Amino acid sequence: MKKVIFSVFMLFGVFCFSQTATKKYNSFYNRYEYFDSNGNMTGYEKYNSFSKQYEYYSTNNSQSPQTRQPTQYRAPQQLNIVNIGDSMNILQNRYNNNVQQVQSTINNIESQIKNLDISDSQKTKIQNNFSELLVKNVFEKNWNYNSVSEVNRIINWMYETANIIIKNVTSE
Repeated sequence: MKKVIFSVFMLFGVFCFSQTATKKYNSFYNRYEYFDSNGNMTGYEKYNSFSKQYEYYSTNNSQSPQTRQPTQYRAPQQLNIVNIGDSMNILQNRYNNNVQQVQSTINNIESQIKNLDISDSQKTKIQNNFSELLVKNVFEKNWNYNSVSEVNRIINWMYETANIIIKNVTSE
């Protein structure tokens, strides 16, 4: 009698808690597929690398509680043209001011060269060497004149170069 009761409970447990779906990986489609106990595919699951999650898609629309819902994305931000125009004006003004600062530095160095207490041939030689280096290094290269640190670096370079040229020409 104990064996019969035990067998009935075991069969009851197997029927109540038996597996109703099977999950298999399909390497051809690169997805997981779900099958019912009769072998019919009930749905599949694919990894969405954009949202970094698996998404389930049902193949049986009549009884599936998980029908495919389109992904809801946030509405795109409105482009504020006024702010872009203000930004462009700020950048253009910064560029103009920095170019003007470089030009005033060049003018300042040239006036200092003219005021040196040396011969005219040495002044001309210094002026020619300085102009040649300016053309090669400042005017021909595409510097970022919107960057204040870059402009300060250019200005420091010009003063150092002018001092080196003056020192070399006067020591000859």
